[in-house]
Amino acid sequence: MAEYALVGSYSTVQVLSPTTVNAVVYCTISTNPSGVIASKPVQESVFNANMAVSDLSEFAAAIEQIMADTRVIAGVGSQTIDTNGLLSDNVVFTVQYVSSSTPAAGVTAEATVNVNLLNFTDAQIGTVLLEQVDAIITDTYNSLQSAAGD
Repeated sequence: MAEYALVGSYSTVQVLSPTTVNAVVYCTISTNPSGVIASKPVQESVFNANMAVSDLSEFAAAIEQIMADTRVIAGVGSQTIDTNGLLSDNVVFTVQYVSSSTPAAGVTAEATVNVNLLNFTDAQIGTVLLEQVDAIITDTYNSLQSAAGD
């Protein structure tokens, strides 16, 4: 089974700064097996050369790796405005905490992860990115645990 299914794509311009833009194809995928729907820009030249498969596979694999964390129960793509006023692509993971102090279904909170952090394939850089993502998930989980009084 493939890591993802391409749900949709369209050509656009990604604004990186007031003077820098990239021609990209904005790709929306559904990951397997979790079914997380998320999007990320792929360089238009990479997409047109049919080389986007590895980039999107790595993106999907990273999302699925986070979804395998027992603290994470869902994920969905989102966009926010960053500190520079530019669009930022993210995946929002729903983190769950369950204990005797919570309702039976537990309590949840959202952990927002920038898509640039979701590529764990490089041995050195991937380890650092995975640690950053794990820290975001752990901080969210610890906040839930603290709020529950545990």
